[in-house]
Amino acid sequence: MNRPDHSTYREWLNLEIDGCLPPGQQAQMEAHLSSCPECRAEQEKMRALGDLLRRSTIQVPPDFSERVMASLPAAGWESRHPRTWSFPAAVFLLLGAIAAGVLGRGSPRLGSLYALAVAVAGMLRAVVVAGAGLLAASWRGVGMIVANQLSSPISLTAFAVLVLCLNLLLISLLRRRRGGDAQSASARSSRDRSRR
Repeated sequence: MNRPDHSTYREWLNLEIDGCLPPGQQAQMEAHLSSCPECRAEQEKMRALGDLLRRSTIQVPPDFSERVMASLPAAGWESRHPRTWSFPAAVFLLLGAIAAGVLGRGSPRLGSLYALAVAVAGMLRAVVVAGAGLLAASWRGVGMIVANQLSSPISLTAFAVLVLCLNLLLISLLRRRRGGDAQSASARSSRDRSRR
């Protein structure tokens, strides 16, 4: 039977310290340790290091995570009474109804409107799910609301309608401003001509 070389015994030292060395190799290892002071010193150092690591471990209390989360400061809106959300909810519903009316009036085919809504909802769901992880890591309350409230298709659709309403409002404001600038420029030019 071939005897292992010295480097093999040094590899076996790690297995022996972890208690993973098979019994046959354990007997060979003990025979080698009795005749090799270098490996015996290495074994003693490794055992001392293992003992030191075991003694210096810090015990984490089971409720550590809950205590840390409870000690985080609450966001300002978390302490509000649920009735304070009635006005934002009413505005949200109003904007959603307006958006549904605008989209329903502009599209004669309901199938294309439904496909558009499904596509927008899918896109928004992907964005919300990706952002929920970041929010949950930094804002406990916001992360929980995004994860719990926007996980249902109805809530996600309502969120998509809100985003769509805000986009429509922004577009209409931009169009009015451009039209107003063009009208004021034409009025100024006609006044300048009449003065001459």
